[in-house]
Amino acid sequence: MMNVKNRFLILWMIWSVFGAALVYFASDKNNTLLVMMAEVFSLSPLLGLLLALGSPESSQPFNFWIRNDNRAVYYLVAGLSFLFAVPGFLTVSFNPYNTVIFAVIVFAVFGTLKQLRSEEFTLKWSDVALWILLWIPFDLRWSTEMQMHLGYAWWSVAISLVAVIGWNGYREAPIGFNLVPKFRDILIALVALVMIMAVVIPPGLLTGFLKFSFPASFDIPKLAAHFIGLFLTVALPEELFFRGILYRGLLNVSSKKWVPMVVSSLAFGLMHWNNIDGLNMQLTYVFLATIAGLGYAWAYKKSGNNLLAAILTHTLVDWVWKLVLAG
Repeated sequence: MMNVKNRFLILWMIWSVFGAALVYFASDKNNTLLVMMAEVFSLSPLLGLLLALGSPESSQPFNFWIRNDNRAVYYLVAGLSFLFAVPGFLTVSFNPYNTVIFAVIVFAVFGTLKQLRSEEFTLKWSDVALWILLWIPFDLRWSTEMQMHLGYAWWSVAISLVAVIGWNGYREAPIGFNLVPKFRDILIALVALVMIMAVVIPPGLLTGFLKFSFPASFDIPKLAAHFIGLFLTVALPEELFFRGILYRGLLNVSSKKWVPMVVSSLAFGLMHWNNIDGLNMQLTYVFLATIAGLGYAWAYKKSGNNLLAAILTHTLVDWVWKLVLAG
């Protein structure tokens, strides 16, 4: 029988190869060979590790290691910082200052959450500060300026990985990071999709924010690739931060169980303010995104706080929106 440690390492390698292929085919073919190599070598190990940690059974040896080996945090920071710097090494644009900033941020997140490990997971000021430190620069695209060859996809995977290692690994927070699909999760996601669409489409059509736009034909491989991209780089990080950390962390703060759902959904809605111009459209977008956030929170709660249900729901909503609706 294969032991759990070997299973994790094999799973990491398999997902890394999958990630390398995905990154390569999604890369801009106008880029130079060195830039494409930098994207593949820098992103695929991160993606492989993130997906491997999504298997609770296989992630056990990894979490045991980081919780019991004091040197683990140094290895993690060094490894992540090296992958951050890889594009600079390969394209002769290495920036030691930004690399040090990145390393310090990651070290601060891991170190702080490691110290909070023995405390019950309620949203403390330290959790809030780290949440902001990771999310806001990413959401406002400040972080993409730190490395010219690392775009949105790299940062979405990187901050997701840091959050999973930090909160799920060091903090031992019950965020429900389980990417192994079950029929119940898929069913909940489909039900949530129907509920969300039933609520957001009428006001979206009335305000002109949404309109039906059916394509003349469907490119199945392209649609499948788009679904995977939405799952990994949009739905996964957003659900991890807004449902897994924010909503889950607020549950023990308020005696009223509806408050965490509303607060996390409103925060999620406000995140979309800068995604469109015009006050009326901004207000509409925030309102519709908040409603969608309530649906994602419902899927998360209904599945027993399993992030996969919320991630699938979020992916389906964005996928259907891009497919047959246009703003």
